[in-house]
Amino acid sequence: MPRAILQLAWSIAVLSIAAVVSLLLPNRVQCQAADAIVIRPASWAAALDDWKRFRSAQGLELIELDAELGQQRLRERIAALYQQHPRSLRFVLLAADVNPQGKAGIPTFYRESSALVQFGGDSRIATDNPYADIDGDERPELAVARIPADNADSLRRHLARVIAYESAPDFSEWRRQVHVIAGVGGFGLLADSVIEMTTRRFLSDRIPGWSDLSMTQASDKSLYCPDPWRFSEACLERMNEGGMFWVYIGHGHVKTLDYVRAGEEYLPILTDQHLPAVASKHPPIAVFLACYTGAFDAVEDSLAEQLVMLDRGPIAAIAATRVSGPYGLSMLSDGLLDDFYEKQMPTLGEVVLSAKQRLLDEQPQGIDGSPQASQKQMINAIAKALSPEGYDLRAERLEHVWQMHLLGDPMMRIHHPVPMDLQMPRVASPGERIAIRGQALAPGRLTMELAYRRDQPRRELYQITADSQTPQGRANLQKRYMAANDRVLATASSQCEPGDFLCNLSVPDGLPKGKYCVRLFLEGETQWQVGYRELSIRPTEIAE
Repeated sequence: MPRAILQLAWSIAVLSIAAVVSLLLPNRVQCQAADAIVIRPASWAAALDDWKRFRSAQGLELIELDAELGQQRLRERIAALYQQHPRSLRFVLLAADVNPQGKAGIPTFYRESSALVQFGGDSRIATDNPYADIDGDERPELAVARIPADNADSLRRHLARVIAYESAPDFSEWRRQVHVIAGVGGFGLLADSVIEMTTRRFLSDRIPGWSDLSMTQASDKSLYCPDPWRFSEACLERMNEGGMFWVYIGHGHVKTLDYVRAGEEYLPILTDQHLPAVASKHPPIAVFLACYTGAFDAVEDSLAEQLVMLDRGPIAAIAATRVSGPYGLSMLSDGLLDDFYEKQMPTLGEVVLSAKQRLLDEQPQGIDGSPQASQKQMINAIAKALSPEGYDLRAERLEHVWQMHLLGDPMMRIHHPVPMDLQMPRVASPGERIAIRGQALAPGRLTMELAYRRDQPRRELYQITADSQTPQGRANLQKRYMAANDRVLATASSQCEPGDFLCNLSVPDGLPKGKYCVRLFLEGETQWQVGYRELSIRPTEIAE
């Protein structure tokens, strides 16, 4: 046989053997480009099969690593894979709890606290950040998240929920709903002022006006306080109602949120004892701006972990593993809101990653003269003035990068709305019908609403005498709470075809003068559209 033919035969044989070996070797890279690394116990691999097919159909290339490799080797493999795929690799999914049912899971890391420890925080912070930090500078390059599954079946069920969430053809109004639960204060002047500022931002500044936001607050002096004996019921109702977000702001512990005071009694806001009542029709993303609620290394599963792993619980959660601070939480939430609503990042993991990266900027982004920038300047100024001398604000922000974790699938895609420009009068009179024009991209059901602006005071509700000491006072609290969250004054709905449309909306007779808003929601078969404009109501004789 000629020498050239022998060489060709030998080359083909070598390549064939290499191909077979590559199929047999575990954790071997099989793709030209990698989008995500999935770490799971080797025996759980089959639990990911349906989800892997789903992600593959979306064009994502996944690399699986065995959790049994150990913490250090896993980190080394992630860094090596990032060097091979620096442009495409974006996600790391830890598909197991730290200690699932007493067995070895996917270990977490620990970092020493220098900032929050001065306010009573733990000396060590549990963090998965090193899995996402390629160059060791503590600033994550990858979006890391953990599904805290205790066994292969619970992992499979959660991933099936993620597939159902992304594939849901329901583009109805639940997608614009946001529910905020505000606990009691008592952190001190700095903490309470920052918490109040964060709450106001959720209510008026950073969540778009087209959203439908409910507020539940643990203070009977607030219009948004229900009957305290029904407070936990109200929190559960909001969670079960579903929406895009369910947000808690306040004190937290590993398995419980804080308490609301009613006279001499302290009533729980939410604990793990309430979990059997959780049944979200449209599972929200839960955000806990509180301590400990995401402590995935605790002996028993934390509240956020338990909620996410429920078959009808939130689809994901963002929560802290240790003591968190109002300053760091406020700055993080600012980034989360901007990345989600303004930048409309495509996946939940990228939203959290970008918000964390901003926290570590030497000069926090956005200090540019805008209203949002002014608020950030104010928060920084308050934090600096009321912190101990020499206190490192960046160190506090870093400790929130370490401990604020996404529990869920970082690749989970978000169906953002398409904004719609509305043409309508700027001023109207009570009793008038106003013409509103817009452009629909697809057929669907169109809903137009005249509503109170989110920051518009409802002083008439304070005329309802309410307290928590008498049955009638409690009934009035509940009545006032429901009225405060019912902000729609008039509505009109119709079926809409693609293209330009004209919709008439009637202004109620006797509506007091002031500034209101018009909200639009278009429910289509494959997408949704939203619009928002403000409207001034004036008496007929001075209307323009």
